[in-house]
Amino acid sequence: MIRFPVPADIYRQLAKPDWDSRSNTLSFTRTDGKITRFRISAEVNGKMLSPDAWETLPAGEAKGLADGFEIQLGFKTVAGQEKRLAAVASITNLTSDKVKLGGFRFSAVDKILSASSHDLRIYKEGWAMTSPAASVRYGEKEFYLNPDYKPFATSVPAIYDDKIPNRFVANYAVVLNDRNSSENILIGFISSEAQAGHFNLKMDATRLTAFDAVCDCDGIELAPGERVESEELVLMHGTEGYSLLETFAWLWGARMKAVTWSHIPTGWCSWTYYFERITQADMLENASWLRDHKLDYPLEYVQMDDGYQAALGDWLVCDHKKFPDGLEFLAREIKTAGFKPGIWVAPFLVAECSQLYAAHPEWTVKDASGQTAWAMPDWRGSRVAILDCTRPEACAWLTETFATLAGYGFEYVKLDFLVHEAGILALGGVYADPKATRVQAIRRGLQAIRKGMGDDKFILGCTNVLGAGVGIINGCRISTDFLPSWNINGEPYKEAPTLPNVFRNVINRRYMHGRLWVNDADAHIARIDNNKLTENEVRMFTAALWIAGGMILTGDRFSTLVEERGRLFQMLLKDLDAFNDVRPLDLFEEEYPALWLGKNRQNAGQIAIGAFNFGETSKTLRVELTQAGFPSGSKVKVRELWSQECPGEINGALQTELKAHSCKIFLLEA
Repeated sequence: MIRFPVPADIYRQLAKPDWDSRSNTLSFTRTDGKITRFRISAEVNGKMLSPDAWETLPAGEAKGLADGFEIQLGFKTVAGQEKRLAAVASITNLTSDKVKLGGFRFSAVDKILSASSHDLRIYKEGWAMTSPAASVRYGEKEFYLNPDYKPFATSVPAIYDDKIPNRFVANYAVVLNDRNSSENILIGFISSEAQAGHFNLKMDATRLTAFDAVCDCDGIELAPGERVESEELVLMHGTEGYSLLETFAWLWGARMKAVTWSHIPTGWCSWTYYFERITQADMLENASWLRDHKLDYPLEYVQMDDGYQAALGDWLVCDHKKFPDGLEFLAREIKTAGFKPGIWVAPFLVAECSQLYAAHPEWTVKDASGQTAWAMPDWRGSRVAILDCTRPEACAWLTETFATLAGYGFEYVKLDFLVHEAGILALGGVYADPKATRVQAIRRGLQAIRKGMGDDKFILGCTNVLGAGVGIINGCRISTDFLPSWNINGEPYKEAPTLPNVFRNVINRRYMHGRLWVNDADAHIARIDNNKLTENEVRMFTAALWIAGGMILTGDRFSTLVEERGRLFQMLLKDLDAFNDVRPLDLFEEEYPALWLGKNRQNAGQIAIGAFNFGETSKTLRVELTQAGFPSGSKVKVRELWSQECPGEINGALQTELKAHSCKIFLLEA
């Protein structure tokens, strides 16, 4: 399995949780002696409950009663340690009534960081694949989301507000950075088995005024005598914010038993050239071309994307006009050409016109009145429902369907639109199992798919609720879709399929790669035809994939791909996962980080710095060589990748001019 090394100081960064009986709070004590305290509460039937009196238990834990419910604070160990370094809350229903559990809340009662609002920087992780992952600052508003897509881009669409400044929501983890002292605090949930963990933050002109860590239980039913635990909360500190994210991802992956893969997958995907127009002839054309050029393009997978199916939900039934010989024939032909077959499936989508819906409408998520809850009003002429993965019979169907695909010979599945299983609740959906959360519904579906595919097949999660896939999927798309245009129709939304949005998430989420799964940044595009990207923009995407690493797929049609452009993709194939310690140098200052750093995996003395200009005018970028790890006063040799210019030795700083929508890659050695 691809697993990056464990940071040497991983446990030193973690604060020790305890129960403070004097203040009745959870306290995290850092190694520098500073303490952050949280008040614990739970939401039941829409009311926040917190005990007035707490009893300290022999193991240093605590419990108390509130309105007939026992709320308890406990502690758990983290990977590789016997010390209890994670905090967990629980609630037990001691009443005789069924209730609805909204969730758990850890509310900060102290300053978490002493920084003033003007010096505070906040990195906020997003909920799902498309959700923006970036830093915000005082005076800014939440990332602007498409109102129609909000149920799928944030875990809290009802409270997500992109109009009022200084109110922010993060998921999984949040990093607070003091730009003056370089002090960083990360607070995060290292488990994601059942609840969507999020953080609510508010600022005023002077400081961070409110901070809540929340585990959403989605109003699940809590019966008399039943007990539910929160996800596991940790706090850590350090002088390098991105290193804290890497440490957090290592802990998260270890806790959730993350699966990655034995190597970096490579392949061809039909989507970004053919889109839903893909045909059997197109698939065979590209497989045959790759067979004849395997020395130049030594790919592993050939993956068919959306467009082959007769209807959403009927994944074993082809549109026979486009795929007259069916899936088993196609898989066999791809294997005969020397590649592993891959296929796209949106496993939780069920079209009204499908055979599946006609046979089993009861398997779909219903609304409060018992009628089908429609997630999409129109997909190519049909309404779309959501498979209810809290129904055992629906999960059994998933297992059977994917076992059949594996039996046909498919060794790779790309699972799309997974977030809709969760987002349907915001649209009025109600699961058949009243005790299942959004995260549990997705995980049950994914586990059923894994059972059908087997452990030896590669599963890629796409449009996924990130935390719900850890421990089940091998790879995960960590950015929005990539289309052959810089910005489709001037799309302003931060979750939209624009190239800058892809860049932002690819570098900011690099810390997940090799710790939670293999990162996927979507298929590379280099072609000239069917492409609105400029030469510079194509090079930008190539450079981003080269530095960030992860899965390498192409979406070009090979018969029209000119040799010069093809060499860009070949460059990526020859140098898979080329760099270690990849990170944005301006994570806390730029929504779209412009300065990326990586250490050459084969040449330990070589540093790569990517300088990117996402703006519409020319820009000057400057990097202090000490930021790249060179000792102060060092003389450093520099070579620019694209131009091969070698300006000689430099010291102090690297400075460069960049045209709009362009990049330069500098290779530095002492």
